[in-house]
Amino acid sequence: MKIVVVDSVYLEEQHIKKLRSIADVKIFEDIPKTPNELKERIKEADVVIVGWSHLTEDILKSAEKLKMVSIWATTCHYADLEAARKKGIAVTHVPGYATEAVAEHAFALLLAAARKLLLADMHVRRGEFGWRPFRGWELAGKTLGIIGTGAIGCRVAEIVKAFKMKILAFDKYPNFKRAEEIGMKYVDLQTLLKESDVITLHVPLTLETEGLIGEKEIEVMKSGSVLLNTSQGKVIDEKALIEALKSRKLSCAGLDVFEEEPPQKDNPLFKLDNTVLSPHIGFHTVEAAKKCTDICIDNVMKFLEGRPQNLCQPQQST
Repeated sequence: MKIVVVDSVYLEEQHIKKLRSIADVKIFEDIPKTPNELKERIKEADVVIVGWSHLTEDILKSAEKLKMVSIWATTCHYADLEAARKKGIAVTHVPGYATEAVAEHAFALLLAAARKLLLADMHVRRGEFGWRPFRGWELAGKTLGIIGTGAIGCRVAEIVKAFKMKILAFDKYPNFKRAEEIGMKYVDLQTLLKESDVITLHVPLTLETEGLIGEKEIEVMKSGSVLLNTSQGKVIDEKALIEALKSRKLSCAGLDVFEEEPPQKDNPLFKLDNTVLSPHIGFHTVEAAKKCTDICIDNVMKFLEGRPQNLCQPQQST
């Protein structure tokens, strides 16, 4: 039995010992640079643990011994589920481990945007102290639109209540009972786009949600509104977003995820002063990282015991 950790996954010594108690283990700490390098890493594996690499149909076909993929993430899109199904490869994920972490990070992006904190920080570090350029705006009384009301979206709504914001929500599968408990109102997507001062995205990446927010959707949004994304980069048409930020149709974007990860060094988003950017770290707290690894490895153990859990399904909610 061979288990391969194919890329940069958080592992403590206890996790490594647990894996080595059941199998020969190979651990890679970097992300493979090419598909061929990824193929080489997993070609002898019975089980792979993956955090960042994409196991496409072509990659999976090359792994003749592979029986299981344990994704170190909530999302399932790191593996081609249909290709895995055809090959009889089980694919698991870690639902719900980072609800608090991602919800809090989304709000950190929002506060940084509202109070121009990054620009103010650089200003002070340059030895300047003029306050006039950094007039922000208050959240109280504004409207927050939440697209995707799984665990993370609902937790964001709970946090928002403390800031006295009005909450609108859109979801293909609304949870009306939860909405009533929190105090958020479900509306159609167009209404949410038109009426929200801030829009935050908490949807999985699927064929339906890819490019969910593009030029047409941004055009509907309020002039000067803020867009936050801590879900998946491809949910937003990045080119359309860049144009909207340049024209100030959107006052700011807070992004933890990008269409391409890592982004190219010449990505135009980096040159804009109305962006707050972070390197896909919404999940990355001490508590969440450990919990994710605990469950990810437990998924492997349960599979090998013949009791698989947390199997990926075609449509996942975050």
